[in-house]
Amino acid sequence: LVDVYNTKVRLMAGGVPEIQATILYGFLTKYQQLLNVPIAIISSLSMAILPAISAAVAIKDKEGVTGKINYAFRLCYLISVPCAVGLAVLSDPVFQMLKFGGGSYIMAYGSVVLVLMSCMQIQTTILQSIGKLYTATLYSVLGIVCKIIANYFLIAIPSVNILGAVGGSIIGFLIPIILNHRIIKKSLGVKLGLIIHAVKPIIASIIMVVSVLVVRYIFGTLLGFVKMGYLANSISTIIAIIAGMFMYLIGLTVTGGIRNED
Repeated sequence: LVDVYNTKVRLMAGGVPEIQATILYGFLTKYQQLLNVPIAIISSLSMAILPAISAAVAIKDKEGVTGKINYAFRLCYLISVPCAVGLAVLSDPVFQMLKFGGGSYIMAYGSVVLVLMSCMQIQTTILQSIGKLYTATLYSVLGIVCKIIANYFLIAIPSVNILGAVGGSIIGFLIPIILNHRIIKKSLGVKLGLIIHAVKPIIASIIMVVSVLVVRYIFGTLLGFVKMGYLANSISTIIAIIAGMFMYLIGLTVTGGIRNED
């Protein structure tokens, strides 16, 4: 909603012609639509963990609360990290395959927002579970205010333009995430690692990226000889994504990022 109201205006304030500002805003909209796909999975996860954490809090099972919260963050990163990395690396071929036109560079720079959105969503669910819904809402509003301010200044910088909206989102999510983390630790009196759970998914995602780039290069080269254009890009991209999924699972297994009970 923030981007709807101030992106075009601030682009034009930075010297971008109205037609170009409309095009850039269209690029941003498509980037946001694509981010919403993995976010839907995280939303389902959030709804599933809320009653489990609430139940553990109700019976004062401190160990159970800690275990369930850590598990929620692990699953959050297991899904969001490879999605963000994959969308960043394959931003251009994915945009071509979906016929989104230009603007793939926004995804290349802004896919990290997906991880931040996911993390904040899990935190908000945890705070709701422990009766801190108003605190979570207050911090979210604070994040929105910071995003409005960041958008206002960043988008109007000619060398930044539309990427200022991405920068505003990063700032707008980071601030509530930090505040949420502090209040969760303080309320529950437990040690929670916010970053540690992302390490193994990141390592597995690096393995995934290497395989994706190799597979896409091989199939892109083979199909390129037959001048298939759009079809060649789509086939090689889909095959690369499938190969990447398998390599990510293998990477998780090797690093211990996924366990038997998972």
